[in-house]
Amino acid sequence: MDSATTVLTDREELATAIKACVANVVLQVDPHFIDLAEPGFTKEFEPQFRIVNPKAERTIRALRGEVICAVPPGLKSGNFLYHVAHTLQDRPTAVLHAPLHSLRPADIRHSLDTAEHVNPWLLTSVVARRLTERLLGLRLAPQFAAKSLPYTGWQSLFYLCLVSGLGRPSWTRTLRFGECKAPEIDSFGGIIYHHTYPSRITGEFAVTHKEMESEYPDPRLGLNHILRGAKDRLDGVCESLQRAYFLGGCSWPFSYGGVPFGERPIEAYTGLTGVLQNLPALKPSRKVVRLYRNSRVLFRSVSSYPKTKAFVPENPMPGKSQVKITIDPRVPRTTLDSLLERLSGFHLNLDFPSILKLFTSDCVQQEGNQLTITKKGDSALQCLKETGISEHHLYLVLRVLESIQTDEASYSDVLAQIAKTLQP
Repeated sequence: MDSATTVLTDREELATAIKACVANVVLQVDPHFIDLAEPGFTKEFEPQFRIVNPKAERTIRALRGEVICAVPPGLKSGNFLYHVAHTLQDRPTAVLHAPLHSLRPADIRHSLDTAEHVNPWLLTSVVARRLTERLLGLRLAPQFAAKSLPYTGWQSLFYLCLVSGLGRPSWTRTLRFGECKAPEIDSFGGIIYHHTYPSRITGEFAVTHKEMESEYPDPRLGLNHILRGAKDRLDGVCESLQRAYFLGGCSWPFSYGGVPFGERPIEAYTGLTGVLQNLPALKPSRKVVRLYRNSRVLFRSVSSYPKTKAFVPENPMPGKSQVKITIDPRVPRTTLDSLLERLSGFHLNLDFPSILKLFTSDCVQQEGNQLTITKKGDSALQCLKETGISEHHLYLVLRVLESIQTDEASYSDVLAQIAKTLQP
C-alpha cells in the first residue's frame, strides 16, 4: 500500500485499529453521508441520492489518488462502500475495497496491502437490497403507521412470520430411495414446511449425483451452530460477538441472512469465551449431494463422509424402483433452537439486526430459549396479512435477490419481478 493512500472506514473502533497498524491517513466517516432520495429510484431502478451530511460528503468528494474502503466483509457494510464509490465516480481517484475479516494487526495490514478494485456484483447486490427495502417500505410502512405499529423492515417481518410459524403444526414430505433419505426443497435450496397436510407424490425422478470437498458441520452456518442451546438474550450475544471481533479474538462473526458475499466462516484466534465456546471443530470431509427431480417437485439428499475413514455408502445410490414417500409431522416448538433449525433448513444464518429489531420494537420477547410473540407482534402479523404480502412473498424476495450475486445482468429483471410481486 502506497504511503499516500487514504484509508476510509465507518466505525471508530475500526479506525483506531487501523491507525495502530499503518502510518497512512485514516478517516472515519458517517456511512450515511448520502442516502436514497424520494422515492429513491427511477423507472429503470437507477438509485437517486440526496446529501444527508454535507460536511462528510465534501470530505469524501475532496479526496484524490488511491482510496481504500476498509470495512467488515459482506453486504452489511456494502452501503458505505457504495456511497463512497458513487460520490467519487467522476473524481480523479481509484476506489479499492479491503474487507476486514479480522482485526489482528497482521491481518489488517494484509487486507490493506491486498486491497482490490470494488467488485461490481457486490455493489449491484447492495443497490438491489436498498431498493427492495424502499419498494417494500413504500408498500408496508404507511399501513403500519396507520395502525400506530412500528415498521421494523421487511426482513424483520419475515423473521416474525417464521417465529409465528414455529408455533403451528407443520409437515415435511420426505422422499426415500431405498436407504437414501431426501428432504423436500424448493428451487432455491430450502426445506419446505407445509402448514397443511401435503399431498403424496408419485412418478419417476431423475437423479443427479455430485461429490465435493467440504467440512463438517457446514462452516457456512457457523452462527447457527454456536447459538444452539444458548439461553442468553440475543442482544447480549450480539454485543459479545462484536466485542470479540473488535478485540481481535475472532473473525467477523456476522453475515447477511442470505447467501454470504465475500464472508468467511467464523474463526476464533484466541481463547474461546462466551458463545464462541460453542463454535464446532470443523473436520475435512467429502460431501455427497443428490438431486431428485420430476416435473413437479425437487428433493435433495446431503451426506458428509469423514476423509479419515474409508468410504462407507451411508447414503447409497438409489434405484428408481425403490421410491417411497413419507410425511413427517413437526411438533410446534417456539424456541430459539427450533428457529435456528428452520433457518438452517432454508440455508440461512441468523441475521442479528433483523431479529433484534423485533425485540426492541416489543414484537417478540425472549426468556431463555423460548421466543414469544407479543400482542404488538400479533397486530403486526395481522397488518402484514391485510397488505396481501405473505411469508412466502418475503421468502421469495430474499431468494430472488440472491440470484444477482451469480448474474449481475439480472438486476433489472430481479427488481421488476420484486415490484410485480408487491403489486396489490
